[in-house]
Amino acid sequence: MALPEVPPSTAIGEADQRRSARGGAFSMFVDSFDVYLPALVLPAAMAYFMPPDLPASVRATFTTLLFTVGLVGRPIGSVIFGNLSDRIGRKPVTMISGWGFTIVTLLIGLLPGYGSWGYGAIAVFAALRLIGGIFLAGGYAAPIPLALEQAPPGRRGRVGGLIGIGAPASFLVINTLLLGMLDVLPHSGFLSWGWRIPFFLGFALGVAYLMHYRHVVEDDSARTARRGARQPVVELFTAHRALIFSVFLFTCGYWFATQMSVSFLPTLLVQVLDQSPRLSSAVEIIGSVCSIVLIMVLAAAGQRFGRRALLMRWALVLAFVVGGAFALLVVAARAGAPVWLIALIAVVAKVLPSAPLGVILVYLNERFPASVRASGYGIGYMFGLILPGLYTVWLLALSAIMPYEFTPIVLIVFGGLLMFAAVRRGPETNPMGQHAPVVASEVVR
Repeated sequence: MALPEVPPSTAIGEADQRRSARGGAFSMFVDSFDVYLPALVLPAAMAYFMPPDLPASVRATFTTLLFTVGLVGRPIGSVIFGNLSDRIGRKPVTMISGWGFTIVTLLIGLLPGYGSWGYGAIAVFAALRLIGGIFLAGGYAAPIPLALEQAPPGRRGRVGGLIGIGAPASFLVINTLLLGMLDVLPHSGFLSWGWRIPFFLGFALGVAYLMHYRHVVEDDSARTARRGARQPVVELFTAHRALIFSVFLFTCGYWFATQMSVSFLPTLLVQVLDQSPRLSSAVEIIGSVCSIVLIMVLAAAGQRFGRRALLMRWALVLAFVVGGAFALLVVAARAGAPVWLIALIAVVAKVLPSAPLGVILVYLNERFPASVRASGYGIGYMFGLILPGLYTVWLLALSAIMPYEFTPIVLIVFGGLLMFAAVRRGPETNPMGQHAPVVASEVVR
């Protein structure tokens, strides 16, 4: 396998490897928690930040904007922190970015509302989300590459799976917490102070993450060996142009298919198909549990049978099985099918796109040489989110030629096929299972 070109020194022991792996998983959990927290909490709390007579459409627009602006910051941060990670080391960048998004999360939880600052509260909220998104990108560019670089070849798939389950685990915690607060707290209490609880929890998680990462060891010799004459971002876009373009197409395709399940499925269920919000929350919780299991299963399969081989097949699953599940979901809901059947179909549509995440994390890191690994992985992953992140625009455009509720299927099929084509043109980073090494020249193309 290509990871790493420079083996860790004997100073990196098994305990250090495990600590680094937990740090990568913790990073994924905190990142997903902070990114999706506003999308899940703010719809119930926007009355605190806006005048009561504002139309519902304007409220929804502001809520979507606050979610999107955080995603805009991530490509910016991937360039800054990916380059720094390859230059000064993974651990220093992890600590810098960790303190950044932890403090931003606390500041959001302390914000006053419309009654105190007027629309200034929304403006400051948006600015903090942008800054937080920049810092959160460091959580991809530093601790995840380090965890995979230090993992023994035979356990790399398991480490990738462990990191990958951080995302659905965060969804599980957020939805469970939100359901509990809405059931226990009176509406006035939730609006005035209850909505702050998840943000304070995010701050506490960030501090715990930083305390854990203080004890993670990064090998100085590997850090020195990575340092080249040019800035890593410059090297990436000159010597590795074809590679970064290939990875961009791969991640763009994956996120086109996956955003429909991650971001749009709750809207489809509640606002388009007239299902109850509680059904949507139940789907999120059950789907998160199932995703955790399936991520680990696929990570082990990719380690044993090859990551490219698995991702090619799963791209077709995304295109046709998930696309079919969305079509069946619409038909079942419109036909008045039992709630349990609608929930079952929705869980399938929710779980399958998240399942290969652990394999993807390892595969992308194995594609890049050490000198540009953090830059390439961070930029390829984050920039691939931009076009799929505009899914509301694409869905609205497609609705001019087809019923709106069926428009997600087009993006899912397109994304799955784009992902399949990108993976098919790339190399196998683990061609014969866990015992077959691949030299860097075979992988980086």
